[in-house]
Formats: sequence, structure tokens, C-alpha cells
Amino acid sequence: MRQTIAALSLSLALLLPTAALAEGGPGAIDAFKASHTEVTTLVDADADRKDIQAKVDELLDYRWIAQAALGGPSKYAELCGERCDEFQTLLTALIRENYLKRIKAKDRGSVEYVGEEVREKATKVDTKVTFQDKEGATKVVEIDYVMHKVEGKWHVRDVITDGVSLAKNYKYEINRLYAQGGMDTVISTLQKKIDQLEAE
Repeated sequence: MRQTIAALSLSLALLLPTAALAEGGPGAIDAFKASHTEVTTLVDADADRKDIQAKVDELLDYRWIAQAALGGPSKYAELCGERCDEFQTLLTALIRENYLKRIKAKDRGSVEYVGEEVREKATKVDTKVTFQDKEGATKVVEIDYVMHKVEGKWHVRDVITDGVSLAKNYKYEINRLYAQGGMDTVISTLQKKIDQLEAE
């Protein structure tokens, strides 16, 4: 699970219809550019952690990710029961910490905005990130952000890194943990992962 969770910092592919325009049409790519620039600017300026977190929280749709991880809104309350708030809080913290860890990396690379694919329920913003690995070799990673509108604002609900979906990874891992010991195992494992990140 460690490798899967680590990949979450870069990255949620969804079964999205390939039909008409998404609600609100084009504009997701501009919204993402603006939010991403605001976050990186704050990080580079060594801004207060709370200010950086607030900008990240404006970008990511934690609630949608949490519900998707447990099979969607129809199954969410049934599976997490009285621990839904605790589950979402921990998952939010984990996603946020991984995202910030990547943004704060010494060589986070340069982002090329390739374009956006407008679909019926969401819009996918396609990017390429070029960076130098530890050996000095140039690497290119394709990172796509699946975005939708919540109360008129664009939010990221999935990140797909070289074809690997963050949402699907979460769903797979959390369902595996749930099968082992229910929400107690899910929540205790999430807490351990957060503790590990904070200790690094």
C-alpha cells in the first residue's frame, strides 16, 4: 500500500461518458492553472502552512474522493456509518499531505498544459511534467486532472498519472482494508500513513 499511497501525491481513470459538453463547458484548464500557480507561489514564498493548505483545499474535492473510495454516495453512509466524518477527515489529511509533499519537492518539474477534454459530467485537464531524476536524466510524466463544478467552482476529483487513477487506487486499497477489518482497519491504517508522512 505504501507505493500506492505515495503515488497519490502526483495523482483519481473514471468511467466518464464521452458525450457532450460538461456542465459549465470549457474553463477547467484556466481554473486549474490559477489554483496551481497560487499554491506554488505560496510554497516558494514560504508562506504560512495554513494559507497553503487553504488554497489546496479550494482545489481538491475531498468529499467526492472519499465517497468514491467507498463505492459512491449510495454506499458511503452505509459502509462508514458513524465514522464517516472521521474517515473523511483522515483521508483529506492524507491527500493534502501527499499533494503538498510533491509541490514542496526541490525539483517538482515544469508543467506543460496540453489541453482539456470536455465531457458530459467532468472535464479532463491534460498536462505533462518534465523533471530531472536523481541521476540527472530528464523524465516526462503525463498527469491529467479530472475536474467538475461544485457550487459554480471547478474542483479536482481525480488525478491520473501515466494512466493510473488516484480514485481507483484509493477505492481498491480501502476496499481491501475494509474486507480485512471494516472501518476500524481502514481508519487505523490511514492514521498510520499520516503519522509516517508527518515524521518524514
